[in-house]
This record gives sequence, structure tokens and C-alpha cells, in this order.
Amino acid sequence: MKNKVVVIEYAAGTDKGFDGFRPDTKPILKAIEEATSLETEIVFYIPNKKEQLFEYLVNNAYCVISRINPGNLKQIDEYFQFLKNLANKQVIVHTHPDVMINLDFKDILFKLKDTVLGEKSTKFYQDFKEFKIDFPKVLNREKIRVLKTNYGSTGEGVYLISLNEDNTISSTEAVNNEKEHFSNLDEFLANFSLKFEEEEKNAVYFKNKKGFVSCKYLSRINEGEIRVLLVNDRPISVVHKKPQEGEFSATLFSGAQYKYEEPTLPKYKKVIDLTMQGLDEIKPYCKNEDFPLLWTMDYILDYDKQLNDIYVLSEINCSCVGITTQLEYARDIAKVFKPQAIDFKLDKDILLKKATY
Repeated sequence: MKNKVVVIEYAAGTDKGFDGFRPDTKPILKAIEEATSLETEIVFYIPNKKEQLFEYLVNNAYCVISRINPGNLKQIDEYFQFLKNLANKQVIVHTHPDVMINLDFKDILFKLKDTVLGEKSTKFYQDFKEFKIDFPKVLNREKIRVLKTNYGSTGEGVYLISLNEDNTISSTEAVNNEKEHFSNLDEFLANFSLKFEEEEKNAVYFKNKKGFVSCKYLSRINEGEIRVLLVNDRPISVVHKKPQEGEFSATLFSGAQYKYEEPTLPKYKKVIDLTMQGLDEIKPYCKNEDFPLLWTMDYILDYDKQLNDIYVLSEINCSCVGITTQLEYARDIAKVFKPQAIDFKLDKDILLKKATY
């Protein structure tokens, strides 16, 4: 009987420690070994040797944990097919590619726009022609809007677009708060057309995934972004991501400050309740698979019509969420692999009662 948990990494990328591995990989595997009788191993995905790796994993792995940031891998569609094929061979895959392709892209915000998690004005432009016709109308009405490339991380490809009083356009990219200015809307559109990528002919998982999601600008981003960190369907932490003074981005790369706190704190009851309620809205997009092993739901504060605080989902991350600065969370991940893991998947009603302070 196979008894091995294997982490799959990729050699390239800026997410590596001094030893060539992600800094949180070994702590996760150590926690699994301490909590279970399972063996663990780390392997590297090498595209031109994937057939050999596939056979090795089919023969030796009880389950695999993908710890590859898709932005580091050029053959990402091919890699998702690799994971799918492993799952078809009864290897448990964390997180299943059918789940990642639905949750880890920004178009999930468009799919959820009419739910408790979403914002109704959210749009998804899959080609530039559609964008050129519709986006100017929205910008003229709202004066400010956020555009997010359908797949990106660390704020890359996220733009704050402002229509100024003199009809010039300002654009700020979240990854580094880099600013650009355009003399008019036509100049902006001509420049932005270059950011729309062509559909890949051989894409399987990534078919119809190119484009930009357009979101309402939530001015309370200056109060920070609230990240709920989950293991499967259980919140394990809340992270308050506070941007630098006067800046748009709440990413670490842009200098934002992160504060990790317990999800049971009274001040987070509302966002935890919303998260648990929102799991029912998200579940259909998991395509009969489990929720991600380690993932986040990020929110920005807004006001309702009565000026009460509400939380609006701004992003889901589930392909390779890092816990490098909070390695103690490795123990929460390890609980999924224990024989009594069913006890870890708390009934939502129990968790909500526990959050009634």
C-alpha cells in the first residue's frame, strides 16, 4: 500500500530558500510526518522529464501536494493536465487542478458577483474589442475602476484606472505602485490593448481564461485588505494587510504590512461568518472535489446603503499560498492527513457557534 506524501516543486522562481526549496515545504512535510505514519518526499517538476516523474508518482505516491507558483512555469496548462492525469490514476492531488482553474482566476469574482460575496458591477472582458466598447462607458460613469488580469499574483497585472477632471487617464499597477499617465482615453486604450493576450490554441485548462476582470474601486482599501486563510473548509487565521500610506496596493512587494491574528477574535466574527456562508456559493466551482488544501479568501471593506460595514471578496488564492512567515500553520495542514481528519473538518454550524463570542 502506498504510504508517501510527495510535494512537487519547480526549480525556477523567486520563492526559494538558500537550499533551493520553498522555505515552507520542509516544515509542512515534517508536520505531516509528526502527525501521521506517512512518509514524505520532495520532487521537482521538469517539463521534459514529466513522463518519468508521472510513473514514479503513480507507483509511489499516496498523494501529492503541488507547491508551484503558476507564474513561474511557462508550461502551466501542460502541468495542470499532468496533475489531472495523476488524479485519474487515484493519486490524491492537493489542490486538484479542476479546483485551481475555477477559484484561482479573477473571473471567479465575476461568477460570484450576484452572491453574498460579490459586487454586482463586476465584469469580465475576454477580448479587447469588447473592452474598448464597454469599459469607456463604465469609466465615464464611475471615474475610477480596477482592472485585474485574469491570472496574476503579488499584484502583477492589477491596475487602478482613473479618469481625471481634464480627461487625462492615470493608471497605477498594484505590484509596485508604478504610475502611468495618458493624455486621453484613446491613448490609454491603445496602450492597454497590448496587455490583452491571444488565446493559446492548444490550451485545455486555460481555454477561455485570457482577459481582464473589471471591479468597482473600493476606497476603503486604504484601511487594508482582510485575508482569511483556510485549510479545506476551516479558517485558521485572519491577516490584516495594510498598504503603505497613500498607496493602492496591499501586497508585500509594495511594502504593505501583514498582521496575523486568530479567526475567533470578536472583531472578525462578521467576516468569518461571511466566509462560512460563502463556502456554499463556492462549492459548485470545486467540481465535486475538496476545497483547496491551503487557500485564502481576500476581502475589502465597503458600506451598504445604510452605511453599515460590509466585506466584498477581492480575490481567491489557492495554487501556492505561502506560510513562510507563519510556519506553525504547517500543523493545521498536517491534520488533513491524519486518520481522524474528519474531526478537523468541523461542521459549519459548530464553527459559527464557536465564533459567537
